[in-house]
Amino acid sequence: MEPLLSIIVPVYNVCGFLEKCLGSIMAQTFTDFELIVVDDGSTDGSGELCDKIAEKDSRIKVIHKNNGGVVSARKAGISAACGKYAGYVDGDDWIDTHMYEKMVGFIEKYDCDIVMCDVEHENKCLPFSSGSTYLDIDGGYYDRAKLEKDILPKMIYTGDFYKFGIYPVIWNKLYRREKLIKHQMAVTDNINTGEDAACVYPYIFESDSMYFIKNMSLYHYRRSRTQMTVSYDNLHFERFKSLYAFFSSSALAKSPYANQLDYYYAYCIKTAISNELRRGNHITFRQKLKNIKEISHFAKETGFMNKIDFSNMTFPHRIYFKLLRNEHSFLIASGICAARFIQSVFK
Repeated sequence: MEPLLSIIVPVYNVCGFLEKCLGSIMAQTFTDFELIVVDDGSTDGSGELCDKIAEKDSRIKVIHKNNGGVVSARKAGISAACGKYAGYVDGDDWIDTHMYEKMVGFIEKYDCDIVMCDVEHENKCLPFSSGSTYLDIDGGYYDRAKLEKDILPKMIYTGDFYKFGIYPVIWNKLYRREKLIKHQMAVTDNINTGEDAACVYPYIFESDSMYFIKNMSLYHYRRSRTQMTVSYDNLHFERFKSLYAFFSSSALAKSPYANQLDYYYAYCIKTAISNELRRGNHITFRQKLKNIKEISHFAKETGFMNKIDFSNMTFPHRIYFKLLRNEHSFLIASGICAARFIQSVFK
């Protein structure tokens, strides 16, 4: 008999967190599930630990594959899944004991396409972090008419920059597996920036119904200060360009809600520039400016910057994007460095 739920955990070099992650899943009060752990070519012993843990419970299936990135790992997991419903948990996070009992209960009761919950951030010392992510929407059931009225018009951009109507992550949600396969498999493996949004937003856009569990942070997200401010990804901008191409050709880009994508692109561009100025990037400052100039030029050439209304943004963001629109790389870099210095002094 097939399980009702498939839980997929992509794993890559998270050996120090893996036991807590998988332990929180195996301790679920909802028990009719299979756990598919995808070892994406780990080199720190995570793969061996997965096998060791799997020996203790027949519900655990381990897939070992060559490293291909989180999208390829999720594809491998969803392709092997058998459940009516499916959800993801990242290998360095953990979940509340009642998470899937709650989620499966609501998706079964209301026969909806997706269920979401709030998120608890485990590293509360991060700057400007409240410790939780609470969506500013009403809890409860949304049929298609209510989705089109209350959710889709502000799903990506609420009117406040950096504030999403729906948190663009894949792991605090429960999906119908057959619908999820379509959207997950459509995301190309080279999209490693915004890869969650590339699956989540098209899925919700095509959903007929949704349930939101308000003020209940069932998913515990772990992110380090190193990830936020130090670690440098030299392929970040190239990956964003892949994401831009993906969304530009999507059904969402041809919908009445397409203008929201322009603000999401602006968010991603700002992240790409910040990435160039992380401490882990050891190239010369001159080369960093050249890279920022290239990013700024891409934003200008694609035209989405000209579609953005800056009037509702904070003063710093208005200045930032005016500089970006005019490709003032040195002023942008200087402003970011100054802001980071001030933040470090007063933290």
